[in-house]
Amino acid sequence: MENDHAMAFAPFRLVAEFADGARIAFDGLTERQALDRIEEATRSHGDVTWYDGVTDEHYERGRYHALAPDSGAHIIGIDMTDYTGPTDENGLPPELTGGAAAE
Repeated sequence: MENDHAMAFAPFRLVAEFADGARIAFDGLTERQALDRIEEATRSHGDVTWYDGVTDEHYERGRYHALAPDSGAHIIGIDMTDYTGPTDENGLPPELTGGAAAE
């Protein structure tokens, strides 16, 4: 079965605007490859007046989002509104932080 809606995403996508007013996206397996393609386009469109990494639902600053490393930062929310037990020096239950209860 053929899929007419299959999509492929290059690892890098940059967009450039040229002296002739053209604004074109350039893909590459590396960022350098995308930059080289921008440079090649100057022969047809004139000097680059502006370029940047694409940011959209698939890319973040020119890098395909699936390639971005996980920052490791995770936020855990704890509602302590009704908590009346012991707390540590930071005001948190020692069972959560592994610390000792403040005196």
